[in-house]
Amino acid sequence: MSNNAPGRYLRVAVEAAGLIGRNLRRVRRFTPVPLRCHEAYRLCAMRRIHLNGALALYAELHEGRPLDLPRRLLYRLAGDRLGVVALDVEGRVVGAAFYGFNRRDLREGRVHSNFSGVLPEHRGRGLATELRRSGILHFRANGVRGYSARITADNVASLKPSLKLGFRIVERYQEPGSGEERYYLVCDFDSDYREAENDEHPNSHPAPLLSTTPQRNAAP
Repeated sequence: MSNNAPGRYLRVAVEAAGLIGRNLRRVRRFTPVPLRCHEAYRLCAMRRIHLNGALALYAELHEGRPLDLPRRLLYRLAGDRLGVVALDVEGRVVGAAFYGFNRRDLREGRVHSNFSGVLPEHRGRGLATELRRSGILHFRANGVRGYSARITADNVASLKPSLKLGFRIVERYQEPGSGEERYYLVCDFDSDYREAENDEHPNSHPAPLLSTTPQRNAAP
């Protein structure tokens, strides 16, 4: 073990504790995500009974890579206020959306969209839109201003539908270490979000780029 290892582990532990602590403080007065229905699906709060299914879905859509441990702990403690799941008629998790608050979000009154996905066999039925709608209704009712997200510049599959929904690119930066270009985007519920057509609609059209800022060398 290197001489720097204990310090590195301590920093990781402190960062994990900070992430969990600030999110628990922010949502302590939140009500759980309300139950909604869409066709034969139920959209509801990600309670502990749903967590294993939601984490399995995340891993399946990330080539087997699991969600990091701090966020797994966070969603075990507050998943009903920071997560939405879509359940089929048999109660299986077929879609999920994870949210959280980073320091910038806390300053700006937004919530970060960490992940949103639907199993391939259940796509094309509006579930991605309904997951977003459930999240918007929930967070807006609890006083949150809008969403934030980070997307790699060459990830067109995520970037294009996000722009259609009303996300604005407000910052470009280089990811430390990898050097890849990434975008920081925001979408305020009352002024930016566009409901109608989205990535599941074959005839939808991309929204114009609303704003950008000069490229930076480090993530905010």
